[in-house]
Amino acid sequence: MDKLQEFYTGKPWRTLTYKLKVERGGRCERCGYRPAHFTNLIGHHKEHLTEYNVDDASVSLNPDLIEIICHRCHDEEHRRFGHKSRVYIVYGSPCSGKTTMVQDIMKKGDIVLDIDALWNAVTYANDKPNGIRFNVFRLRDCLYDQIKTRYGKWVDAYVIGGYPDKYDRERTAKELNAELIYCESTKEECMERFYKSGKPEAWEGYIDTWWEKYTS
Repeated sequence: MDKLQEFYTGKPWRTLTYKLKVERGGRCERCGYRPAHFTNLIGHHKEHLTEYNVDDASVSLNPDLIEIICHRCHDEEHRRFGHKSRVYIVYGSPCSGKTTMVQDIMKKGDIVLDIDALWNAVTYANDKPNGIRFNVFRLRDCLYDQIKTRYGKWVDAYVIGGYPDKYDRERTAKELNAELIYCESTKEECMERFYKSGKPEAWEGYIDTWWEKYTS
């Protein structure tokens, strides 16, 4: 992961932009659009951020140099003819904030394969019945193939999953020609989010299992 991607997925940037969204009324500062959810707004640097100035907090984390804008305005600002599609695998523990991270950085026209959301779409349940895993994995692999072959007219792609095993995630990243992004967290933070989430008790086990595999 390059320095800019590491910055945009890090906690200081995510914390600051959420704070600015609240302070500035939850609306786009360019067109005035007020979405129902903050995830439809994004922080935009007025001064172009590069690998040379990203470590300068007076530039990268300066509220005076950051606009809160909607995805449409951000697309108009950044999209250029000839953009090459990129693929990212966002991995981490259950309840680590992976989906929220992607919602904060994705743009209109991107494709998202969220493994947990796929389970939910197939089962209408908030857990993962063992007998259905092969059906879910078959659908996942179908979408993997579309991303691998760059099938369709999407811009960038985000694959969200646990991937606690280093070999498995690196193999998948190689197959998809993707960059890996780790959603930084601690087990304690994930458990705290779980207790507040209302998710079924099975999720406590999912978190325990993930950290056992990740640290082994």
